Amino acid sequence: MVRPYLTGLSASLLMVMSPLVSQASELPIVESAALGIGKNPPWSEPVQVEDPFEGQFIAVFDRHRFSDRFLNTHMRIEVQSLWTQEYVRLLLTAKDRDCYGHHGFLSSSYCSEVIDTKKIVKLFVKIDEQIYQVSGQHNTFPVNLELASALSRASEQEIQIRLVTESGTSVDSKIGPKTVKAWQTLYTSTLSHNLK
Repeated sequence: MVRPYLTGLSASLLMVMSPLVSQASELPIVESAALGIGKNPPWSEPVQVEDPFEGQFIAVFDRHRFSDRFLNTHMRIEVQSLWTQEYVRLLLTAKDRDCYGHHGFLSSSYCSEVIDTKKIVKLFVKIDEQIYQVSGQHNTFPVNLELASALSRASEQEIQIRLVTESGTSVDSKIGPKTVKAWQTLYTSTLSHNLK
Protein backbone atom coordinates (compact mmCIF):
# COMPACT_ATOMS: atom_id res chain seq x y z
CA MET A 1 0.00 0.00 0.00
CA VAL A 2 2.83 2.43 0.78
CA ARG A 3 4.86 1.50 -2.30
CA PRO A 4 2.48 3.04 -4.90
CA TYR A 5 2.44 6.29 -2.92
CA LEU A 6 6.23 6.38 -2.80
CA THR A 7 6.42 5.57 -6.49
CA GLY A 8 3.98 8.37 -7.28
CA LEU A 9 5.91 10.74 -5.04
CA SER A 10 9.19 9.78 -6.72
CA ALA A 11 7.65 10.36 -10.13
CA SER A 12 6.42 13.79 -9.03
CA LEU A 13 9.85 14.72 -7.71
CA LEU A 14 11.45 13.53 -10.92
CA MET A 15 9.07 15.65 -12.98
CA VAL A 16 9.94 18.74 -10.90
CA MET A 17 13.66 18.05 -10.85
CA SER A 18 14.11 16.64 -14.38
CA PRO A 19 14.54 20.02 -16.15
CA LEU A 20 17.20 20.96 -13.62
CA VAL A 21 18.91 17.55 -13.83
CA SER A 22 18.91 17.49 -17.64
CA GLN A 23 20.13 21.09 -17.70
CA ALA A 24 22.96 20.28 -15.27
CA SER A 25 24.24 17.51 -17.54
CA GLU A 26 24.68 20.05 -20.37
CA LEU A 27 26.47 22.73 -18.32
CA PRO A 28 30.23 23.31 -18.08
CA ILE A 29 31.68 21.59 -15.01
CA VAL A 30 33.66 23.60 -12.44
CA GLU A 31 35.54 21.58 -9.83
CA SER A 32 35.60 24.20 -7.08
CA ALA A 33 33.19 26.73 -5.62
CA ALA A 34 36.11 28.77 -4.29
CA LEU A 35 36.54 32.38 -5.30
CA GLY A 36 40.00 33.90 -5.52
CA ILE A 37 42.68 35.71 -7.44
CA GLY A 38 43.83 33.63 -10.37
CA LYS A 39 40.58 31.64 -10.53
CA ASN A 40 39.06 31.63 -13.98
CA PRO A 41 35.77 29.73 -14.10
CA PRO A 42 33.32 30.36 -16.93
CA TRP A 43 32.02 33.78 -15.98
CA SER A 44 28.40 34.93 -16.34
CA GLU A 45 26.86 31.60 -17.35
CA PRO A 46 25.25 28.72 -15.48
CA VAL A 47 27.73 25.98 -14.52
CA GLN A 48 27.60 22.65 -12.72
CA VAL A 49 29.83 22.94 -9.63
CA GLU A 50 31.31 19.67 -8.37
CA ASP A 51 33.11 20.78 -5.24
CA PRO A 52 34.78 18.19 -2.97
CA PHE A 53 33.68 20.12 0.15
CA GLU A 54 30.30 21.57 -0.83
CA GLY A 55 28.94 18.94 -3.22
CA GLN A 56 27.21 19.38 -6.57
CA PHE A 57 25.00 22.31 -7.50
CA ILE A 58 24.25 24.76 -10.29
CA ALA A 59 25.73 28.25 -9.94
CA VAL A 60 26.79 31.39 -11.77
CA PHE A 61 30.17 33.06 -11.24
CA ASP A 62 30.52 36.81 -11.83
CA ARG A 63 33.45 39.24 -11.77
CA HIS A 64 33.65 43.03 -11.97
CA ARG A 65 36.93 44.98 -12.00
CA PHE A 66 37.31 48.73 -11.65
CA SER A 67 39.47 51.46 -10.12
CA ASP A 68 38.24 53.47 -7.18
CA ARG A 69 39.29 55.25 -4.03
CA PHE A 70 39.13 52.92 -1.06
CA LEU A 71 40.17 54.04 2.44
CA ASN A 72 41.77 57.20 0.95
CA THR A 73 43.91 55.25 -1.53
CA HIS A 74 43.49 54.83 -5.27
CA MET A 75 43.11 51.07 -5.79
CA ARG A 76 42.10 48.46 -8.31
CA ILE A 77 39.00 46.72 -6.98
CA GLU A 78 37.73 43.29 -8.00
CA VAL A 79 34.40 41.87 -6.88
CA GLN A 80 33.85 38.18 -7.53
CA SER A 81 30.55 36.53 -6.75
CA LEU A 82 29.15 33.03 -6.75
CA TRP A 83 25.36 32.94 -7.13
CA THR A 84 23.68 29.69 -6.09
CA GLN A 85 20.07 28.81 -5.44
CA GLU A 86 20.62 29.01 -1.68
CA TYR A 87 23.26 31.71 -1.20
CA VAL A 88 25.53 34.35 -2.72
CA ARG A 89 29.23 34.28 -1.83
CA LEU A 90 31.33 37.39 -2.41
CA LEU A 91 35.02 38.19 -2.57
CA LEU A 92 36.16 41.81 -2.50
CA THR A 93 39.83 42.37 -3.25
CA ALA A 94 41.65 45.67 -3.28
CA LYS A 95 45.01 45.90 -5.06
CA ASP A 96 47.41 48.72 -4.34
CA ARG A 97 50.72 49.19 -6.12
CA ASP A 98 53.50 50.94 -4.27
CA CYS A 99 56.51 52.05 -6.29
CA TYR A 100 59.66 53.42 -4.75
CA GLY A 101 62.19 55.12 -6.97
CA HIS A 102 65.95 55.42 -6.50
CA HIS A 103 67.75 58.07 -8.44
CA GLY A 104 71.51 58.05 -8.72
CA PHE A 105 73.91 57.21 -11.47
CA LEU A 106 71.44 54.52 -12.59
CA SER A 107 67.80 55.18 -11.98
CA SER A 108 65.66 52.26 -10.97
CA SER A 109 62.38 51.68 -9.25
CA TYR A 110 60.95 48.94 -7.09
CA CYS A 111 57.23 48.19 -7.13
CA SER A 112 55.27 45.90 -4.90
CA GLU A 113 51.64 44.96 -5.23
CA VAL A 114 49.60 44.67 -2.07
CA ILE A 115 46.41 42.63 -2.32
CA ASP A 116 43.90 42.79 0.49
CA THR A 117 40.53 41.11 0.90
CA LYS A 118 37.69 42.70 2.81
CA LYS A 119 35.09 41.08 5.05
CA ILE A 120 31.62 41.90 3.72
CA VAL A 121 28.71 42.01 6.16
CA LYS A 122 25.86 43.45 4.04
CA LEU A 123 24.82 43.11 0.42
CA PHE A 124 22.39 45.44 -1.34
CA VAL A 125 20.98 44.51 -4.75
CA LYS A 126 19.03 47.12 -6.73
CA ILE A 127 16.59 45.65 -9.24
CA ASP A 128 14.51 48.29 -11.04
CA GLU A 129 13.68 50.69 -8.20
CA GLN A 130 13.52 48.02 -5.48
CA ILE A 131 16.51 47.57 -3.16
CA TYR A 132 17.06 44.21 -1.46
CA GLN A 133 19.25 44.18 1.65
CA VAL A 134 20.79 40.92 2.81
CA SER A 135 22.92 40.43 5.91
CA GLY A 136 25.35 37.56 6.03
CA GLN A 137 28.39 36.03 7.63
CA HIS A 138 31.81 35.18 6.22
CA ASN A 139 30.99 36.95 2.91
CA THR A 140 28.03 34.58 2.34
CA PHE A 141 24.45 35.81 2.04
CA PRO A 142 21.26 33.68 2.00
CA VAL A 143 18.90 33.88 -0.99
CA ASN A 144 15.29 33.84 0.22
CA LEU A 145 12.25 33.36 -2.03
CA GLU A 146 11.64 37.11 -2.36
CA LEU A 147 15.18 37.76 -3.60
CA ALA A 148 15.15 34.65 -5.83
CA SER A 149 11.91 35.87 -7.41
CA ALA A 150 13.38 39.33 -8.07
CA LEU A 151 16.58 37.86 -9.53
CA SER A 152 14.63 35.53 -11.82
CA ARG A 153 12.59 38.46 -13.21
CA ALA A 154 15.38 41.03 -13.50
CA SER A 155 15.70 42.69 -16.90
CA GLU A 156 18.82 41.72 -18.85
CA GLN A 157 20.72 44.88 -18.02
CA GLU A 158 23.46 45.96 -15.66
CA ILE A 159 22.42 45.63 -12.01
CA GLN A 160 23.86 47.78 -9.23
CA ILE A 161 25.05 46.16 -6.01
CA ARG A 162 26.56 47.66 -2.86
CA LEU A 163 28.87 45.79 -0.51
CA VAL A 164 29.32 47.02 3.05
CA THR A 165 32.51 45.93 4.77
CA GLU A 166 32.96 45.15 8.43
CA SER A 167 34.61 48.56 8.89
CA GLY A 168 31.49 50.26 7.47
CA THR A 169 33.00 51.19 4.10
CA SER A 170 30.62 50.87 1.13
CA VAL A 171 31.78 49.66 -2.26
CA ASP A 172 29.45 50.01 -5.23
CA SER A 173 29.81 47.45 -8.00
CA LYS A 174 27.87 46.05 -10.93
CA ILE A 175 26.55 42.74 -12.18
CA GLY A 176 26.65 42.49 -15.97
CA PRO A 177 23.70 41.63 -18.24
CA LYS A 178 25.03 38.13 -19.04
CA THR A 179 24.99 37.18 -15.36
CA VAL A 180 21.54 38.69 -14.97
CA LYS A 181 20.34 36.53 -17.87
CA ALA A 182 21.90 33.47 -16.19
CA TRP A 183 19.96 34.33 -13.01
CA GLN A 184 16.75 33.63 -14.94
CA THR A 185 17.84 30.03 -15.45
CA LEU A 186 19.17 29.59 -11.93
CA TYR A 187 16.36 31.18 -9.95
CA THR A 188 13.37 30.23 -12.09
CA SER A 189 14.09 26.58 -11.30
CA THR A 190 14.44 27.48 -7.59
CA LEU A 191 11.02 29.11 -7.58
CA SER A 192 9.30 26.29 -9.45
CA HIS A 193 10.82 23.76 -7.04
CA ASN A 194 9.66 25.70 -3.95
CA LEU A 195 6.16 26.36 -5.30
CA LYS A 196 5.34 22.71 -5.94
